[in-house]
Amino acid sequence: MIADSVQTSRMAFSCDPLLHHGFNSVDARKAEWPSFHGATPESNGAQVSGPFLPDLIHTAPIHTAPLHIGIDATIWSNEPRGHSLYAMRLCEQLPYLLPNATFTAYSQHKIHLEGQLANWNLGNWRNVHGTAAWLPPVVWNKLVLGKLCQKDNVDIFWSPYSFLPTLPQKIRTLLTILDFTSKISPSSFDPLHLAAHRLFAARDARRADSLLTISEGTKLQIKKHYGLTSLVIPPAVDEIFSPPSNSYLSETLSLHQIQTPYLFNIATWEPRKNVGNLIRAFLSLKNQGKLPDHTLVLAGKHGRSTTEIQKLIQGQEKHITVLGYVRREHLPSLFAGAEALVFPSLYEGFGMPVAEAIQCGTRVITTDSIELREAGGENCIYVQPTEEGIRQGIETLFRLPQQPNEPPPRISWASSAAILAKEISQLANAPLKSHSGN
Repeated sequence: MIADSVQTSRMAFSCDPLLHHGFNSVDARKAEWPSFHGATPESNGAQVSGPFLPDLIHTAPIHTAPLHIGIDATIWSNEPRGHSLYAMRLCEQLPYLLPNATFTAYSQHKIHLEGQLANWNLGNWRNVHGTAAWLPPVVWNKLVLGKLCQKDNVDIFWSPYSFLPTLPQKIRTLLTILDFTSKISPSSFDPLHLAAHRLFAARDARRADSLLTISEGTKLQIKKHYGLTSLVIPPAVDEIFSPPSNSYLSETLSLHQIQTPYLFNIATWEPRKNVGNLIRAFLSLKNQGKLPDHTLVLAGKHGRSTTEIQKLIQGQEKHITVLGYVRREHLPSLFAGAEALVFPSLYEGFGMPVAEAIQCGTRVITTDSIELREAGGENCIYVQPTEEGIRQGIETLFRLPQQPNEPPPRISWASSAAILAKEISQLANAPLKSHSGN
């Protein structure tokens, strides 16, 4: 149940605290949360605090001996989102932080680096691709990728993809674990991908010379499931996620044929995203006459919950708008035009839509979990991810003043990449650790 009293702080809204799916008590886990304080380039050296702000980090170049760094780029795409965007944004910064390094992005298909991100230093990058491209990505990782790295005399290999290839001892390895969806929400995976996680994820984590992750919540999960320590490299929010101009907002809403007022959700239609319960909660409030003018706007690709969701929205086209995949440049307007982002995910490794929406000035209703509190800080209404919890969260939203959210200070991708660059430089001089085999 949502607490009767709603605590507010500098226009930040919180419904305190609720049980999180899969854990005994959010309060109990809060005691383990770190406190983030530090200065960032964006704060002009001022001390700031807020979600996912690391300790004071400098972004000066690190001069190492010449290094050849290989990176698993199988999850990169022409329009990166989520995990692929996280990895690519960090890679974008690395040539400036490690000027004596060269980088090879290994992928099954060609990556047009010059078209991906604005600041690729192409003199330091190359793409090796095309060998056995027909194999499933995890199989390619295990059978092909390691041989390519050895052929190219890679010194250090980073996988942001949860799996490590077979490599000789002399190649140091970094492995990023982004979430534990395979354990917490296995129904979100296809059978082959789930089997790969069950076969390789734990052993690959133990083989890595350095284990990285995206959030303090996932760091706790790594310790819980594997008994291993890890280094948090937090994501930044791109500058595109800011309040848009009124004219661009109107153009975007008109393009998608959206009328205000509306509630917004962006998520792939898979079980852990919990879109079904959101639809049920929304329609329940509609039927009670509590949302007479509002529509629900759904953005995101189809997934393993598509059949369920399509049945729920059948005949409700007047009240529910389905956008499908939305281009990234349209998202700030869709966030900013909404009464709120409603994001009741059962589990996230971090929760980028929450952080992005807040930077656009949008109010947020989301699940009460450590990971999503890292993304949202005090700037959200936190709920149980049940139909009743979501419904009460929406009702709470409309009892509060209709004011835009106050975005917290941003961190930069350079600050986060500096953590990765420092770890790479230290690993280059660290004692060898055996990690042969699968």
